Amino acid sequence: MKRFLPLFALAAMCASTQAATVLNYSFTSDATPAVSGSPLTGTVSAAYAYIETVDSNGDPLPAPSYRPDTTAPAITVGLPSARGYGAPIAGNALDVVDQSVLFSFSTPQDISAFGVTLDNSTLGTPFGTAIEFYNALDALLYSINVNQTTSGFSVNQSALALSGVSKVVLPAGAFYDNLSMTTVAAVPEPSRILLLGLGTCVAVFRRRRM
Repeated sequence: MKRFLPLFALAAMCASTQAATVLNYSFTSDATPAVSGSPLTGTVSAAYAYIETVDSNGDPLPAPSYRPDTTAPAITVGLPSARGYGAPIAGNALDVVDQSVLFSFSTPQDISAFGVTLDNSTLGTPFGTAIEFYNALDALLYSINVNQTTSGFSVNQSALALSGVSKVVLPAGAFYDNLSMTTVAAVPEPSRILLLGLGTCVAVFRRRRM
């Protein structure tokens, strides 16, 4: 039994190192999050986005994919009222009126909670808009329907179980404020952990026999 202890120790180590990170975006002056809890594994960036429909060879992609729009200006934070979108929730908000905003993680994250509030206006689209979560292969993992015509529309989902999220997309048509995400760096698949643990066990076993 002792020969297999490294495998259990490895599994326990992987579980114990996964501490949650909370990213809070107040959008007071920019799109830099306040980070609490454990430091974020990897980086997160925000940019206006476009939908790519063909690959570098001009062939159609299996599914449309969101990409950062390098031709667009940096994302804008300001007063919704300056664009006729009513009073702000609290100070400035993220301007997503004309173009969707893409949040990209350099390291896939497991997301357990997500919240955001729209501006205090009744402009925008009442249906067909959704906050979307994608993995590194651009497969849609989850979506949250958004009614932009409801003043102060709020999303507060505190019991999510999304694995391997690489992209989060806010749909165009509104201002967004007070966004928060609770994340944990995605762990390797169980099969990979088992293979790594098995390799450790074999190495230990060989050393003992030698």
